[in-house]
Amino acid sequence: MYKYTQVDINLMTSHINSTARDSLNGRSPFDLANLLLDKRIPLLTGLENVSPDEVMLKPALLEK
Repeated sequence: MYKYTQVDINLMTSHINSTARDSLNGRSPFDLANLLLDKRIPLLTGLENVSPDEVMLKPALLEK
């Protein structure tokens, strides 16, 4: 992981946490966080909710 910057890690994490999950009744971890946590937390961590049609879970996300 040495080749990834914090921006890369935030991008990966944002896409991963924007993916709907069966275990969350079709919701994403971001949806759950919006219900349970202070709204400032994602902003403070540098994470962003990615729309479902733009989520990419492949290495091409970080190809430069």
